[in-house]
Amino acid sequence: MTAVQPRFEEIEALGRRCREGDVAAWSLLFPKIWPVLVTFVHRLYHSFEQQDAEDIAQASIEAAIRTIDTFSEKGLFRAWLFGIAVRQASSFYRASSAKKRGAHLLVPLTDFNGHKEEGKSPAEVSADNDRAAILHRAINELPESDRDLVHLHFFGELTFREIAEARAMNPKTVCTRLTRCKERLLVTLARFNLTKSDG
Repeated sequence: MTAVQPRFEEIEALGRRCREGDVAAWSLLFPKIWPVLVTFVHRLYHSFEQQDAEDIAQASIEAAIRTIDTFSEKGLFRAWLFGIAVRQASSFYRASSAKKRGAHLLVPLTDFNGHKEEGKSPAEVSADNDRAAILHRAINELPESDRDLVHLHFFGELTFREIAEARAMNPKTVCTRLTRCKERLLVTLARFNLTKSDG
Protein backbone atom coordinates (compact mmCIF):
# COMPACT_ATOMS: atom_id res chain seq x y z
CA MET A 1 0.00 0.00 0.00
CA THR A 2 1.25 3.49 -0.84
CA ALA A 3 2.82 5.43 2.02
CA VAL A 4 1.03 8.73 2.63
CA GLN A 5 1.94 11.86 4.56
CA PRO A 6 -0.23 11.84 7.73
CA ARG A 7 -1.94 15.14 6.90
CA PHE A 8 -3.17 13.68 3.61
CA GLU A 9 -4.23 10.22 4.83
CA GLU A 10 -7.92 11.16 5.10
CA ILE A 11 -7.96 12.58 1.56
CA GLU A 12 -6.43 9.38 0.21
CA ALA A 13 -8.90 7.22 2.14
CA LEU A 14 -11.86 9.26 0.88
CA GLY A 15 -10.50 9.09 -2.67
CA ARG A 16 -10.48 5.31 -2.48
CA ARG A 17 -14.05 5.34 -1.15
CA CYS A 18 -15.09 7.50 -4.11
CA ARG A 19 -13.46 4.97 -6.45
CA GLU A 20 -15.44 2.21 -4.78
CA GLY A 21 -18.70 4.01 -5.56
CA ASP A 22 -19.40 5.62 -2.19
CA VAL A 23 -21.30 8.71 -3.36
CA ALA A 24 -21.37 10.22 0.14
CA ALA A 25 -17.57 10.22 0.20
CA TRP A 26 -17.47 13.01 -2.40
CA SER A 27 -19.28 15.35 0.01
CA LEU A 28 -16.74 14.54 2.72
CA LEU A 29 -13.82 14.83 0.33
CA PHE A 30 -14.70 18.18 -1.22
CA PRO A 31 -13.92 20.52 1.73
CA LYS A 32 -10.66 18.67 2.41
CA ILE A 33 -9.33 18.51 -1.15
CA TRP A 34 -10.54 21.97 -2.19
CA PRO A 35 -7.81 24.11 -0.52
CA VAL A 36 -5.14 21.60 -1.56
CA LEU A 37 -6.29 21.72 -5.18
CA VAL A 38 -6.64 25.52 -5.36
CA THR A 39 -3.15 25.91 -3.86
CA PHE A 40 -1.77 23.42 -6.39
CA VAL A 41 -3.23 25.44 -9.28
CA HIS A 42 -1.82 28.69 -7.88
CA ARG A 43 1.61 27.11 -7.60
CA LEU A 44 1.43 26.17 -11.26
CA TYR A 45 0.19 29.56 -12.45
CA HIS A 46 0.58 32.36 -9.92
CA SER A 47 -0.75 34.79 -12.52
CA PHE A 48 -4.22 33.25 -12.18
CA GLU A 49 -6.69 35.26 -10.18
CA GLN A 50 -8.27 33.53 -7.19
CA GLN A 51 -11.47 33.01 -9.17
CA ASP A 52 -9.51 31.46 -12.04
CA ALA A 53 -7.84 28.98 -9.70
CA GLU A 54 -11.18 28.12 -8.11
CA ASP A 55 -12.83 27.65 -11.51
CA ILE A 56 -10.03 25.31 -12.57
CA ALA A 57 -10.25 23.40 -9.29
CA GLN A 58 -14.00 23.06 -9.76
CA ALA A 59 -13.57 21.83 -13.34
CA SER A 60 -10.94 19.36 -12.15
CA ILE A 61 -13.23 17.92 -9.50
CA GLU A 62 -16.08 17.64 -12.00
CA ALA A 63 -13.75 15.81 -14.39
CA ALA A 64 -12.62 13.56 -11.53
CA ILE A 65 -16.21 12.63 -10.72
CA ARG A 66 -16.85 11.74 -14.36
CA THR A 67 -13.70 9.66 -14.73
CA ILE A 68 -13.25 8.21 -11.24
CA ASP A 69 -13.18 4.71 -12.72
CA THR A 70 -9.78 5.55 -14.28
CA PHE A 71 -8.23 6.05 -10.83
CA SER A 72 -6.23 3.03 -9.73
CA GLU A 73 -6.68 2.44 -6.02
CA LYS A 74 -3.08 1.21 -5.93
CA GLY A 75 -1.88 4.76 -6.61
CA LEU A 76 -2.30 8.10 -4.88
CA PHE A 77 -5.60 9.91 -5.33
CA ARG A 78 -3.81 13.28 -5.14
CA ALA A 79 -1.38 12.31 -7.90
CA TRP A 80 -4.29 11.28 -10.11
CA LEU A 81 -6.29 14.44 -9.35
CA PHE A 82 -3.27 16.71 -9.82
CA GLY A 83 -2.80 15.21 -13.28
CA ILE A 84 -6.34 16.27 -14.15
CA ALA A 85 -5.73 19.74 -12.71
CA VAL A 86 -2.53 20.17 -14.75
CA ARG A 87 -4.45 19.53 -17.96
CA GLN A 88 -7.30 21.83 -16.94
CA ALA A 89 -4.92 24.63 -15.93
CA SER A 90 -2.84 24.25 -19.08
CA SER A 91 -5.91 24.53 -21.28
CA PHE A 92 -7.11 27.59 -19.38
CA TYR A 93 -3.68 29.21 -19.58
CA ARG A 94 -3.39 28.68 -23.33
CA ALA A 95 -6.87 30.06 -23.90
CA SER A 96 -6.32 33.13 -21.72
CA SER A 97 -2.87 33.78 -23.23
CA ALA A 98 -4.35 33.74 -26.69
CA LYS A 99 -6.78 36.47 -25.64
CA LYS A 100 -4.36 38.57 -23.65
CA ARG A 101 -0.59 38.51 -23.84
CA GLY A 102 1.34 39.02 -20.63
CA ALA A 103 -0.20 36.31 -18.47
CA HIS A 104 2.86 34.53 -17.09
CA LEU A 105 3.67 31.52 -15.01
CA LEU A 106 5.35 32.16 -11.70
CA VAL A 107 6.99 28.99 -10.44
CA PRO A 108 9.85 29.58 -7.97
CA LEU A 109 11.26 26.16 -7.12
CA THR A 110 12.32 27.01 -3.57
CA ASP A 111 9.53 29.04 -1.98
CA PHE A 112 5.93 27.97 -2.52
CA ASN A 113 3.83 30.05 -0.15
CA GLY A 114 0.82 30.13 -2.44
CA HIS A 115 0.62 33.92 -2.46
CA LYS A 116 1.98 36.67 -4.65
CA GLU A 117 4.69 38.74 -3.07
CA GLU A 118 3.70 42.30 -2.29
CA GLY A 119 5.69 45.51 -2.16
CA LYS A 120 7.78 44.83 -5.25
CA SER A 121 8.85 47.54 -7.63
CA PRO A 122 7.63 47.42 -11.26
CA ALA A 123 11.13 46.34 -12.31
CA GLU A 124 11.10 43.46 -9.84
CA VAL A 125 7.66 42.34 -10.95
CA SER A 126 8.76 42.50 -14.59
CA ALA A 127 11.86 40.43 -13.80
CA ASP A 128 9.73 37.83 -12.02
CA ASN A 129 7.37 37.67 -14.97
CA ASP A 130 10.26 37.25 -17.41
CA ARG A 131 11.71 34.51 -15.25
CA ALA A 132 8.32 32.83 -14.99
CA ALA A 133 7.59 32.88 -18.72
CA ILE A 134 11.00 31.41 -19.55
CA LEU A 135 10.71 28.77 -16.84
CA HIS A 136 7.23 27.88 -18.09
CA ARG A 137 8.63 27.22 -21.56
CA ALA A 138 11.54 25.26 -20.09
CA ILE A 139 9.20 23.02 -18.09
CA ASN A 140 7.13 22.37 -21.20
CA GLU A 141 10.30 21.30 -23.03
CA LEU A 142 10.97 18.56 -20.47
CA PRO A 143 9.91 15.02 -21.40
CA GLU A 144 6.31 14.42 -20.33
CA SER A 145 7.37 11.93 -17.65
CA ASP A 146 9.75 14.50 -16.13
CA ARG A 147 7.10 17.24 -16.23
CA ASP A 148 4.87 14.88 -14.28
CA LEU A 149 7.52 14.44 -11.58
CA VAL A 150 8.11 18.21 -11.37
CA HIS A 151 4.38 18.89 -11.00
CA LEU A 152 3.89 16.25 -8.33
CA HIS A 153 6.94 17.15 -6.22
CA PHE A 154 7.43 20.92 -6.51
CA PHE A 155 3.77 21.87 -6.91
CA GLY A 156 1.87 18.97 -5.36
CA GLU A 157 4.19 18.43 -2.37
CA LEU A 158 4.44 14.70 -2.88
CA THR A 159 7.56 13.17 -1.37
CA PHE A 160 10.07 11.17 -3.39
CA ARG A 161 8.68 7.99 -1.85
CA GLU A 162 5.06 8.92 -2.58
CA ILE A 163 5.91 9.71 -6.18
CA ALA A 164 7.94 6.50 -6.48
CA GLU A 165 5.04 4.39 -5.29
CA ALA A 166 2.48 6.32 -7.33
CA ARG A 167 4.52 5.94 -10.51
CA ALA A 168 6.08 2.52 -9.79
CA MET A 169 9.62 3.90 -9.58
CA ASN A 170 12.59 3.66 -7.24
CA PRO A 171 12.73 6.63 -4.82
CA LYS A 172 16.39 7.17 -5.68
CA THR A 173 15.46 7.35 -9.36
CA VAL A 174 12.81 9.94 -8.58
CA CYS A 175 15.33 11.99 -6.59
CA THR A 176 17.93 11.78 -9.34
CA ARG A 177 15.51 12.75 -12.10
CA LEU A 178 14.05 15.66 -10.13
CA THR A 179 17.52 16.92 -9.29
CA ARG A 180 18.45 16.85 -12.96
CA CYS A 181 15.20 18.59 -13.89
CA LYS A 182 15.84 21.38 -11.40
CA GLU A 183 19.42 21.78 -12.63
CA ARG A 184 18.21 21.96 -16.22
CA LEU A 185 15.61 24.60 -15.35
CA LEU A 186 18.15 26.66 -13.40
CA VAL A 187 20.58 26.49 -16.33
CA THR A 188 17.84 27.85 -18.57
CA LEU A 189 17.23 30.75 -16.18
CA ALA A 190 20.96 31.43 -15.85
CA ARG A 191 21.27 31.65 -19.62
CA PHE A 192 18.83 34.56 -19.49
CA ASN A 193 20.40 36.00 -16.31
CA LEU A 194 17.16 35.37 -14.44
CA THR A 195 18.36 33.28 -11.51
CA LYS A 196 18.01 34.56 -7.98
CA SER A 197 20.93 34.86 -5.60
CA ASP A 198 19.26 32.50 -3.14
CA GLY A 199 19.06 29.72 -5.77
